[in-house]
Amino acid sequence: MASGIETEWRQIEEEITCSICGDIFTDPKTIPCLHTFCKRCIERSIESNKKMAVIVCCPLCRTPLPQDGIASIPTNFTICRLVEIYGKRKESGQISVTMKCGKCEEDAPAITWCLDCEEALCQDCNEFHRKWKDFKSHKTVPVSEFLQNPKQAVATPEKAEFCKSHTRQALDLYCKTCSSLICRDCTLKDHPRGHRDHDFDFVDEVVDEEREKMKKVTAPLKQLLERVRNGVKKIEHCEKQVDIESEANIEKIRATYGEVYKLLKQQEEETVGKVNTIKISFKKTLAVQKESAKFVESQLVSCDEFCHKIVTVNRTRQLLTYNKWIENRVDELTKQVEHTSLDPECKPSDMIVICHHPVEFVNDSVCDVSSCLPHLPDCTVSGPVVISDPVKVTVTLKDIFGSPVVNQSKDLEIRCNKEREFLQNTHIEEESRGRYHIWYNPKRKGDHLLSVYWRGLEVNHEEIKVLMNICDYNKLKQEVKIIDKYGPTNKKLTHPYLLAKGPNNELIVRDSSTKQLVVFDKHFQYSHVIGGAGSGNRKFQSITGIAVDKKGYVYVADCNLHCIQKFKLNGEFISQFGSEGTAKSQFQSPYGLVLSQSELLFVCDKDNSRIQVFQNGCFSYSFGQNGTEPGTFNKPNDLTLDDGEDQLFITDFLSDRIQVFTPKGQFLKVFGNFTDVPFELQGPLGIHYTPDGHLVISYYRTDCVVVFEEDGKFTSAIEGTYQGKKRFQHPGGVVMMDNGQIVIADQLGHRLVVF
Repeated sequence: MASGIETEWRQIEEEITCSICGDIFTDPKTIPCLHTFCKRCIERSIESNKKMAVIVCCPLCRTPLPQDGIASIPTNFTICRLVEIYGKRKESGQISVTMKCGKCEEDAPAITWCLDCEEALCQDCNEFHRKWKDFKSHKTVPVSEFLQNPKQAVATPEKAEFCKSHTRQALDLYCKTCSSLICRDCTLKDHPRGHRDHDFDFVDEVVDEEREKMKKVTAPLKQLLERVRNGVKKIEHCEKQVDIESEANIEKIRATYGEVYKLLKQQEEETVGKVNTIKISFKKTLAVQKESAKFVESQLVSCDEFCHKIVTVNRTRQLLTYNKWIENRVDELTKQVEHTSLDPECKPSDMIVICHHPVEFVNDSVCDVSSCLPHLPDCTVSGPVVISDPVKVTVTLKDIFGSPVVNQSKDLEIRCNKEREFLQNTHIEEESRGRYHIWYNPKRKGDHLLSVYWRGLEVNHEEIKVLMNICDYNKLKQEVKIIDKYGPTNKKLTHPYLLAKGPNNELIVRDSSTKQLVVFDKHFQYSHVIGGAGSGNRKFQSITGIAVDKKGYVYVADCNLHCIQKFKLNGEFISQFGSEGTAKSQFQSPYGLVLSQSELLFVCDKDNSRIQVFQNGCFSYSFGQNGTEPGTFNKPNDLTLDDGEDQLFITDFLSDRIQVFTPKGQFLKVFGNFTDVPFELQGPLGIHYTPDGHLVISYYRTDCVVVFEEDGKFTSAIEGTYQGKKRFQHPGGVVMMDNGQIVIADQLGHRLVVF
């Protein structure tokens, strides 16, 4: 029995030892993550971190401490009692199998333990203690029973706590309004001052109600914990599958190359190295995700254990002291779980991905296609064709190791616009190892986006771009359509400054008077509006930027509200980020927006003369500063990416120039002094990169729209007057639709012009 008792006391000693200083707790405080430390240890941490300007966090789980310091952190009374009991036993030498009486001076052997006095009693003292009126209600247990379970002293009904302001008064009342224990003198003197509407009652009257409330508040913890643990299991299972798949691939490679001559041994090892590199990359991704999930799990476990003690043990004042803390902590953990990815970010099926090189070609009845793109390998068409001729695309399929994928004609299919609406008489055959010919008949002219699928899976998640017609920019003089009204009441468009194209060829335009976005379908028929005038969510004051991602989410910049709002295309509000200022992620008049395929959002932070980059609403990086030298900005207004997403074209409004950067912010070139343009160009405003590699730019101050090649070489222009009327009055946004038509926002003309 001695070893069991010693173990019990050692467990108590571990529980009352501070993990920072390694000593027995002195004035233990429980921080918001429900870990406990000495008051002096917390104070020292706060002071040392203030000097280094670092946020103070819990050393065990890295949860930030309250900003108002130690004042708001409550005392852990349970630990206090354990420290008190342990101290008394240690001083009297009673942490042993044999206990001496703690009341008399004769060191007589103890026979009982008083749970209320927390003292060992000999035979005589026990008789006296039992007869004394003040101790008559005290509960005693045989000392042998106590030694077997020393912790029972903490599980007994707690002693009355006394008010710090009125030291002789017990904290017998509980204020529901401010969630604090008070004494009767508090209700007469201190508490009513400024708090006359507070609701308080006796502790015994409210404890059951608060206990039930606490049970409801803590009820989600089990489900959240189970959810996180399931996520961890998924990640761990995925880790095992990655190991299995990678090892299987390695074995397959070794079996194949084992039959080859020794000269190929070096190639074998290089290929195995690729597999291991992929494995390491995948496992790094999974490890980071697993660590994040494990971190949330540890916080949930800590919170759940603490709450279990509070709710299940008869600790009235503990319950009432921590109820608000626990409620806030559960809310924090719930949000943290919602923002933690619990599905593996990469899967074993990603280990083997059939890939191809993106292919682009032009098919037109008047051009020699074979000479259009001689630099593109693995891409041919069957001679000059008309719309009725079948189109032939040749692609080479390789696995993730760069080896050809053979005998897959039956498992391959081609889809147009991710559907089958344009496909007729599709035929696929393998020309040589891994090289396939794909024929199909398009129903009509237009820009086709083709995707190759293998066994129902999209190959490498890339698209083959097939441009069935090329825009003749010399024929842009004739207007095809004018759009100046919208809606069932034919409301007049006002200052349609901005344009954007949706994923299904929708046209989105700003209407200045109503502070709304007007959405037209691919036939330019009115569909619906988004937003309205105001300053809250779904409200605008001055829309200065629009971008739409491939999923159909619409991003809207507002230069007066200095923020960016995100919507679904149907107008449903999703989120908002940004505020006024010069710091990172703050704006001074955000203007033009453009989104990359990887969902990076580039923003012209106009009055800060810089470009800011965000992903999923979170700041990533920025570049640029105010100036007139190349690589600096003087009111950047709009921007666009090329198809390869390795060049970012930016209109530098007050400097009358176009600057080109990499998406990471490295300056490439600038063009603005156009010697081959027969008229003056001032105030570049809107800019759009077309699928065939041209830039369409509107010039605000000289009322013209100019088409350049991407190196700045002049192609054509729309300017001056047409049929006796001025063509544009301060043109703004420009966009090319999927059928090759160009739409220009004529601001002061209050209309959209389609060419």
